[in-house]
Amino acid sequence: MNIFSRCRRFFGSSDCFAKLSITSFFLLLFIFVHLSFSVIVFAEAPATEEPAVETETAPNDAVPPGLSTYKLEVGDSFVVTVDGYPEYSKERIPVPVQQDGYVSYPLIGLIKVAGLTVSELEAQMQSAFSKHLPTARVFVTLMQPKRTILVFGAVETRARGNLHVFEIGQVYLLQALASASINYERADLTDISVWRDGKLFKRVNYIDLIDTGGPDILLKDHDTIFVPSVFQQRPVRVIGAVVAPGTYPITEPQVSATQALKLAGGSRADFADLHKSEIITSEERVLVDLTAEDVEAVLGPGDTLYVPLADAKISVTGAVEKPGQYVITEPVLLGQAIAIAGGFNEERANPKKCLLTRADGTEEELNFDQVHSDVYLNPNDQLRVRERTRLDWRVITFATSFVNLLVTVLIRYR
Repeated sequence: MNIFSRCRRFFGSSDCFAKLSITSFFLLLFIFVHLSFSVIVFAEAPATEEPAVETETAPNDAVPPGLSTYKLEVGDSFVVTVDGYPEYSKERIPVPVQQDGYVSYPLIGLIKVAGLTVSELEAQMQSAFSKHLPTARVFVTLMQPKRTILVFGAVETRARGNLHVFEIGQVYLLQALASASINYERADLTDISVWRDGKLFKRVNYIDLIDTGGPDILLKDHDTIFVPSVFQQRPVRVIGAVVAPGTYPITEPQVSATQALKLAGGSRADFADLHKSEIITSEERVLVDLTAEDVEAVLGPGDTLYVPLADAKISVTGAVEKPGQYVITEPVLLGQAIAIAGGFNEERANPKKCLLTRADGTEEELNFDQVHSDVYLNPNDQLRVRERTRLDWRVITFATSFVNLLVTVLIRYR
């Protein structure tokens, strides 16, 4: 039985109605009406009230915080929704920004995208679609941009290599270097290079960049950063009387002078004056005796070890045009030694009778015509070109006359 049946039964009783005054009647009527309205509202409401759940999805043109001013670059991608025209929407397949900065989109053709914000791109596409589909509404959503930066050189080695992927649209040099963890003990911070599209883009002095506070360098996708090592960029040099003069990279902050000499193949025997070697730095020249047992001198990156030539001489005497001693800087062939001495004396020299005395005292007879391009003279060797036998006709004539006179006297007095 509902409230209206109860009210009807109550007012249907004449005895009850007679006992009520007019004022009491209207008061009772008001109470019944109020209770009836409350019951109706309560009946329409759910038994337990649940909190409202937001079911409306975010609009397609919502841009993640921090990317509202981001300008699209090559390699970025976005999705497009054309409301009411699904055939022109690209919601499942993102549209990539091509290498030339353009995208080609159905119905509206080429659009220059690089350098535009999402809002600017959306406005341009809306304008282009409106020419063909006046009722179309265009929404553009930027896919979360990624930047892949390669950092190698004097940085910490990573298990997966030196590729660093950043889940943001804008990556700066200091950010990439911080992610790569510079090896400050080995890194040459004054000459960091940034490469882009296979070409050197910029050289950066990291120390100056930190001291001055910028400006930092904005990187692009697939940029490469090289942090050189002080040992690779500034090796030690070994010059002078060594087997292989040149520059040699070192893997330690310092190397001993004897080790640097070994890197160059050692000294040239008999030509190097190891007693007067020098280490040349940017500030001084240090005399080093490399023949000592314990050589304490060391070289750092960029230093030079100089091994001077000894006063190496050979002696060429005998039937040559300019006999004497000659300084040499390397072993010389027998033919070169003769040339240094001015060549043979054509009237006196016997090329087949050359005597070579080595520095250790051993001797050997040489035929110049046979060994002039095979035998070498070393420091302190002595070469003597013997003279050929010559006939002095004056002596022969005198001897002949004397013999004839002697024979004549013996015959006469016999």
